[in-house]
Amino acid sequence: MSRAGARALVLALAASGFLSFPGARLLAAPAGAAALAKTSGRPAPVAALPFDHILRHDELSTLLRSWAAARPELVELESLGKTPGGREIWFLTLTSRSTGPAREKPALLVDGNMHATERAGGVAALHFVWRLLSGYGTDERVTRLLDTRTVYVLPRMTPDGVDQSLAEGRFLRSVGRPSPDGKPAPGIYMHDVDGDGKTAFMRLRDPNGPWKQLAGEPRLLVPRAPDESGGDYWRVLPEGMIEQYDGETIADPPALEALDFGTNFPGDREAGARGPQAGPYPTSEPEVAAYVAAIQRRPNIVAHVTCHTFGGLVLTPPVNRSERMPLSDRRTYGTLAAKAAELTGYSAMSYLALRGENADDDMPSAFGWLYDQKGIYSYITEFWNPWRAAGVSLEGTTESAWLWGFHPVEDEVKFLRWNDAELGGKGFVPWHAFDHPQLGKVEIGGWDKIGVWYNVPFDRLEKEVAPHSEWLIFHALALPRLAVRSLTATPEGPSLWRVRLAIENTGWLPTNGTQQALDRHAVGEVIAELSLPAGARLVDGTLRKALGQLAGRNEQRSTTTWWGYRPGTPDRALAEWLVAAPAGTKLSVSAAHDRAGTVRAELVLPAK
Repeated sequence: MSRAGARALVLALAASGFLSFPGARLLAAPAGAAALAKTSGRPAPVAALPFDHILRHDELSTLLRSWAAARPELVELESLGKTPGGREIWFLTLTSRSTGPAREKPALLVDGNMHATERAGGVAALHFVWRLLSGYGTDERVTRLLDTRTVYVLPRMTPDGVDQSLAEGRFLRSVGRPSPDGKPAPGIYMHDVDGDGKTAFMRLRDPNGPWKQLAGEPRLLVPRAPDESGGDYWRVLPEGMIEQYDGETIADPPALEALDFGTNFPGDREAGARGPQAGPYPTSEPEVAAYVAAIQRRPNIVAHVTCHTFGGLVLTPPVNRSERMPLSDRRTYGTLAAKAAELTGYSAMSYLALRGENADDDMPSAFGWLYDQKGIYSYITEFWNPWRAAGVSLEGTTESAWLWGFHPVEDEVKFLRWNDAELGGKGFVPWHAFDHPQLGKVEIGGWDKIGVWYNVPFDRLEKEVAPHSEWLIFHALALPRLAVRSLTATPEGPSLWRVRLAIENTGWLPTNGTQQALDRHAVGEVIAELSLPAGARLVDGTLRKALGQLAGRNEQRSTTTWWGYRPGTPDRALAEWLVAAPAGTKLSVSAAHDRAGTVRAELVLPAK
C-alpha cells in the first residue's frame, strides 16, 4: 500500500470511530448503522410491546415473528424445541450482522418466565428486546452494543406454564406437570372454586380457629391471642378442593405440580434427586434441557440475567454458605449490581443474605451451574416492590422475613388502604358467601396473590421494567472486547519479516469475565493466529500463539493510593512471527477468545 493510500485508510477508519494501525486493514470493520442506512434506507417500524395484558403464546409468537421480519439484519428468531404442550420455546439472537457473526462477539444472556406466575419477568425480557430493536441506529449506546456485542434472549422459559396460569387463574411455580407418580396426596389443592378467574382464600367459622377479624377492619384476619377464648374465630384455607376428604381433617400436602425450573439446572451440589421441586434429575425437564444445551453451544456468554418477581431486588451468588466466590468476582458483582440498584431503585444483595434464617440448608439453583461451574456472571432480578408502593417500611427486616409473617398488623392495614386507593380494590377479593361442595358454607376472598404480589399492576408495568433495560445495556457494554491495536511488518533481511500483532481488551471486564471461570477451567486463553498464503513460510515458532488473559478496567479503582489501581498494560498482549515472503504478499492475522470475541486484520508486505 502506498503512503498516500495508507494515510487515506487511516483517516477513513478514524472518521468511522475505529482505531487504525500502520499498514493494516481491519476485516469486517464495524460498519453497523451507517452501512444499514446506506443499503436499506429507513428501517421498518418495530411493533409495540403491549403493557395492558400478558401475551398468550400465540400472540407472543406473532409479535416475535414481526420483530424478526422488521429487523432481519439485527435479530434471528429460532425455536429451541417444543414443550410437552406443543408450544415453541422461542430464543432470540440480537447483533448487527454487518459487523460480524454473533458467536464472534461477547454476549449477554437474558431470560424470563422461568416461573409461570411471575409474568412481569417475561415482560421485562421482551422490553429489553424491543428497546434494542427500536433504538438501533438512533441511540448511540444501543447501536454500539449491537455493533460490538451479542445479546441472547429467552423471553419465556415456560410457555406451557404461563398459558395455564393465565387460563386457570391460579399459582403455578413453573409448569402444571404433576410429580412423577402423578398421584395427589390427601389434602387441599388450590383451585378456582367460585369461577371468578382468581384463586384466593377460603375462611370458615370454627370455635377452635386460630384467626379473628381485626377490630375496625373485618376484611383482615389476625392471630388469636395465646390466652384468648370465647370469641368469633375462623379457620383459613387456600381456595380449592380437598382430595380424599374424610369430613373432619384437612392436610396440607406437598404441591402436586411443584417443579421449579431454577432447581432443575445441572451443577446441583448433591447427587441424585433433590425432591419434587428439582425434578428426578438435573435437566429432566425438556424446557430446561433445551435451554442448557443452547447455552452450552454459545461459549461467548459472559453474563446472564434472569427476570423474576417479586421483591424489588437484584440478587447475586452465593446461595449457600458452602459456596466460594473469589474476592475479585465479589467486588465486580458489587459494582455492577450497584448500578442496577441505582437505575431501578431496587436493593442489591446476595441470595444468601436474602435467605436469612433459612440459610442453613443447601439448596440447588441455576447459579450452581451458571456461576459456580461455568463462571458466568449471573443475576436474578426480582421485579416489583409492593412494600415500597404501599409505603410499608422494611427497615430492620427482610422481604423474606416479612413474607413469613414477621411484621406488624399495621403493615397489613396500610396495604389494604393502598389497595383501596391506588388499585381500586382489585388486589383484594371481597369476602363473599359460597356453598362449598365439601365444606358447606364458607366465605371466599382475601388477597389476590398473583394479581397484587407476583405481578405489577398494568398501569405501572412499563415504568417498572424500563429502567432495567437500561441496566442491561450498561452491563452488555461492560463485557470484554478484543481489538487490534497495531499490526506491523519490519524487514529483518532479504524477504524476511518480523510480523508483530498487538491486541488489547477494550472492555471493562477481563477477557475471562470471572475469576471463577479461570478457577473452574471453564474458559480458554486469547489465541493469536497467523495465516500464510502460498509462497510464504514461517521461519520459527508456531502459527498459533496462546497469549493468556487480558485485564479489563474493573480493577482500576483509585489513584489516591498505590493499592487502588493496576499499573502497566495488563490489557494488552503481543504476538510475533518471523516470516519469509516476497514483498506484496498479503498476510492475515486473527485474535480470538471465547468470551471476548474475534478480531481479524491483514497487511500487505511493502516493497523496499
